[in-house]
Amino acid sequence: MKKIVVFILVIIFSTTTVQACDICGCGNNGNYIGILPEFQKYIIGVRYRHNVLRSHLGANGQTTYLTNHEKYSSYELWGSIKLSKKMNLLFTVPYNYNQQVGETVNQRIQGIGDINLINYYTVFQSNQLTKQNKVFLQSLRAAMGVKLPTGKFDMVISNVSSQLFTNGTGTLDFMLGAVYEARLQNTGINFSSNYKLNTENSTGYQYGNKFQSSAQLYQKFFVGMDFSIAPNLGIQIEQNNKDQNLGNEVGVSGGDLTTINYGAELKFKKVLIGGNLQTPIAQNIANHQIEANQRWMLHFSFAF
Repeated sequence: MKKIVVFILVIIFSTTTVQACDICGCGNNGNYIGILPEFQKYIIGVRYRHNVLRSHLGANGQTTYLTNHEKYSSYELWGSIKLSKKMNLLFTVPYNYNQQVGETVNQRIQGIGDINLINYYTVFQSNQLTKQNKVFLQSLRAAMGVKLPTGKFDMVISNVSSQLFTNGTGTLDFMLGAVYEARLQNTGINFSSNYKLNTENSTGYQYGNKFQSSAQLYQKFFVGMDFSIAPNLGIQIEQNNKDQNLGNEVGVSGGDLTTINYGAELKFKKVLIGGNLQTPIAQNIANHQIEANQRWMLHFSFAF
């Protein structure tokens, strides 16, 4: 068991360079969901994501007449279906609303985004008492999924080119990941890591692959039998390389981003409410020509 845990930690904190996806989750394709929900037979809910960035920056990140302020909002229907004792299928159906404003451009697009399907398989799950008579829980889940090309890919809108400003990538992409969680009584830690393999779309554009890893501490507080609140604090690392367009490397793409994440999860009987805020603490995106600002997410779900 100790060897398995060490192996997972090595994977999660590896600094291997991989290729970029939607430039460090700045667009609508970020997949951070916070602490993985306790799997019931079914979960259904809605999520709202909001990302803000500045693009087309000048030297040293300076604002120029070409600089745009971009906002990416996503309304998501999401849920979980228990397929078997060890398998749970998570799905996400997004509807995007994007806005790009600058001295030379003012445009908006909206529409359905790319649907995600991810299957979580429970490798092991244990529940035991320590010598101090405290409950110690731990679990390891492996994930495998696909992203479907349901969103429209249109990289040039109003004569402005942007690989971010589009509802979909136009590709069938694949995801691999793992989630390890350990909890002593009501104090827990969650490690997650995932890798996204992107393919080339019909126009010859290929978003690079993406590696993402996070760690979160949380504390559960109970009020009676039915209500609990779990504040959490963590860190997330995203590493990227360059996209490809017709086999040529796209210079204004790729990079890396590190954020501090903090939020809370509330549970009242079968109702789940939560949210988190991601604040960048270090970044180098598209050779400093893109600057990510705060990202946040809210969700409301029902378990049954």
